[in-house]
Amino acid sequence: MKKGVTTRERIITKSAELFNTYGYHGCSLSDIMEATKLKKGGIYNHFKNKDEIAVEAFDYNYDRVFRRFRKVLAEATTPLEKLYKVVDAYVSFADDPVVKGGGCPIFNTAMDATNSHPQLKRKARLGIEGLLTYIGIKLKDGIKEGVFRTDINVDEVAGLMIMTLEGALVMSQVNDSKEFVDIASRFVKDYIKNNLVQETEITNT
Repeated sequence: MKKGVTTRERIITKSAELFNTYGYHGCSLSDIMEATKLKKGGIYNHFKNKDEIAVEAFDYNYDRVFRRFRKVLAEATTPLEKLYKVVDAYVSFADDPVVKGGGCPIFNTAMDATNSHPQLKRKARLGIEGLLTYIGIKLKDGIKEGVFRTDINVDEVAGLMIMTLEGALVMSQVNDSKEFVDIASRFVKDYIKNNLVQETEITNT
């Protein structure tokens, strides 16, 4: 942990790793106590219960996901480059996970909480909506600049990209192989080039 990190921040950081690795029900208060080197009272000085910790941990991981996107997209200048970099950001989740446990913590939470934790399910749903909006903005910018076709369905394309790449992350985790992410990356980039980009742009690239 970095010097100057508060006890509350330490609890959130360690819990974010535990929840992403083991899920809400697989992570106990005892696990959090062991990871933070705090007693129960030390944790409850900052949080009411495990639910509150889980929500804060999700927000922490959500922020880390979008910081990764911003970092990977920082040097991209054209709409096409930015959309390709979105794909690269997903690949980076396999190469260099944003949080211990790997994968995308937004979707990890969604799968873990859908049938068991309504509050976390809602947070995950909002997180997925955030991803859809983020990619949708890149697509709309490309349409405005004449790079992408005007007749594409932005919501459908954003959803397709996320479903393909998130599914590939899950497959890679289950099989301990990055191959599925690499295949999905190539597929999505080919789809972008062959189905979204204006013909004049393909000619010029």
